[in-house]
Amino acid sequence: MNEERLFNLIKKLIPDLSQTNQFSFRDAYSKKHDLSIELKCRYKNYQQLIIEKIKYDNLIRLNSVRYINSMPSGIYSFNLKKIEEPIWFEKELPVNTEFENKNKIEKLKKVKIIGLLDLSLSDNITKLL
Repeated sequence: MNEERLFNLIKKLIPDLSQTNQFSFRDAYSKKHDLSIELKCRYKNYQQLIIEKIKYDNLIRLNSVRYINSMPSGIYSFNLKKIEEPIWFEKELPVNTEFENKNKIEKLKKVKIIGLLDLSLSDNITKLL
């Protein structure tokens, strides 16, 4: 799954959902629900999902925010306002997570401050979509 497809699935639940521009700290917004959404697509299953601190800091200041991740096992939504802030730590990660040629991008790494969100803190919304 990619973010465009994930967005379109969620839009079935939230018809007024609109995509934000690529430079925004959020991927989608619903004016009706005053809801901001950050989308991530993972190609493997994980018990803990990464969120970047800079992204979290921008999102958490909003009224209502969801961090939605798709994985082969399903689609999971974290209500960032109702869970504890992650413990932050530095980790060297690729600059981009989606790319065509891994060999070229692997050289471009950056230390990022990240936290881990355990899947148990999320709602599995797969069946809603």
